[in-house]
Amino acid sequence: MSDEVIIRELVGLDQTMTIFPLYSQVSRLSEAVVCQRLSAMFAQSNYRCIAAYIDERMVGASGFWTGTQLWCGKYIEADNVVVDGALRSRGIGGKMMAWIEAEAERIECAVVRIAMVLGRERTHEFYARNGYFDDGLLMVKALSRGAAEFPEYVSQQV
Repeated sequence: MSDEVIIRELVGLDQTMTIFPLYSQVSRLSEAVVCQRLSAMFAQSNYRCIAAYIDERMVGASGFWTGTQLWCGKYIEADNVVVDGALRSRGIGGKMMAWIEAEAERIECAVVRIAMVLGRERTHEFYARNGYFDDGLLMVKALSRGAAEFPEYVSQQV
């Protein structure tokens, strides 16, 4: 088995759905829900996905969004960066982020950003090692439709 990591962009829903077995290592979502959400994401026309391979075996995947905001102009935001649990700490995530950063440069983005869940110290350390720094706080409130899926985001106000 070679250690060479090859990054490829996945095109369209069918190719992108091939990330499901890898994504299911870190998510409880069903394949049907992942397919439904990816379909909606692709419909917005600013979502793309890459996968990392070693010897044709998918070992990592990341989606990313492009957008424009007043504070920074054009940006890319990595979304759901996942590396096979058995292969973490081997540079695969760094190679995917380097690919996304190169794409951001190519399409003339000003920044690359990533949102991550608090309490994941290894994830935070990974991004810090790769040149990212804390520059904000994402606050979330679950609405009635999301309360069952995200009970940790339900307001406790009386």
